[in-house]
Amino acid sequence: QVGEHAESMHNIGYSNENFQEVWTDLGSSNDCLECHTTGYDKATETYYQTGVQCEACHGPGDTMNRDTSPELCGVCHTGPYPTYDEWVVGGPSHGSADCITCHNEHTSKMEFETPDETCGQCHDSHVTQVDESTHGLNDVGCVECHMNVEDADFYNGVQAKTGHSFNPTEHELDCTSCHDVILEKHDVLGEKAQACLSCHGDIHELKLELVNRKTYDNDDPVPLCAQCHNERYTDWSLGTHGAHDDSQAVCTECHDPHIPIINKISTLESIPAREFDDPAPTSYKLAFVGVLLVFAFSVWSLRRNSSD
Repeated sequence: QVGEHAESMHNIGYSNENFQEVWTDLGSSNDCLECHTTGYDKATETYYQTGVQCEACHGPGDTMNRDTSPELCGVCHTGPYPTYDEWVVGGPSHGSADCITCHNEHTSKMEFETPDETCGQCHDSHVTQVDESTHGLNDVGCVECHMNVEDADFYNGVQAKTGHSFNPTEHELDCTSCHDVILEKHDVLGEKAQACLSCHGDIHELKLELVNRKTYDNDDPVPLCAQCHNERYTDWSLGTHGAHDDSQAVCTECHDPHIPIINKISTLESIPAREFDDPAPTSYKLAFVGVLLVFAFSVWSLRRNSSD
């Protein structure tokens, strides 16, 4: 355990280069030393160990505090990096999960190799759904949506976001952060994630979902489209495209569902205008002149005969 602690962020809580740089820039405030040292005494402004050592959590050797509660971690993990404050209002705090459910208490590292494995210890059904979804197939894991992380701005007094509430707000859970899609027509369904989920249903599974909660695979969009576009569905089902069960041309083969007014399949090119760059052949010109001469001679002959 001592060896594990030696490699932890707790051990270098004071000597860490990032801490030293910011702490120095801000005037080396003693307030920081309450968490970045062990045994800090406000009255004398002294400490007896740098970093977060064993007694910072366990107390003096004769008492050996074995408390592993989140409240103990919350003594330091608050303020500029409000991990504990976010966790209290998040999902895990309402169940049996606490800090050491996910983190090793001595190394501070995750207990499992990947974040998804960690989440799967409690949320296995959701992780399975994500793994089988478009997100999972593209290596988008839990933390991509559930942990909005931003560094603290110590110079302007802005707290960090540690992502430990695990409940992304409407502002944070914005599908357009990754998906460069601008809805046309379908924007009547809502904005941002609300519009997306009105068709894609459960955010973990991402299957097409009807208003009655029945789901369909993404390659079977007809029932979903039909619940709003029922007249067009009737026309389609009676027409050539919907006539054969084995070879139906479904809605999305022609229409992009995100921009449905634009045909996904290119139409035939427009017929080009006739071009007359080259002059008409000489034979045509001579024939035209000949016709005019015959017409003129005929008129002259008629007039002559009438005068006689």
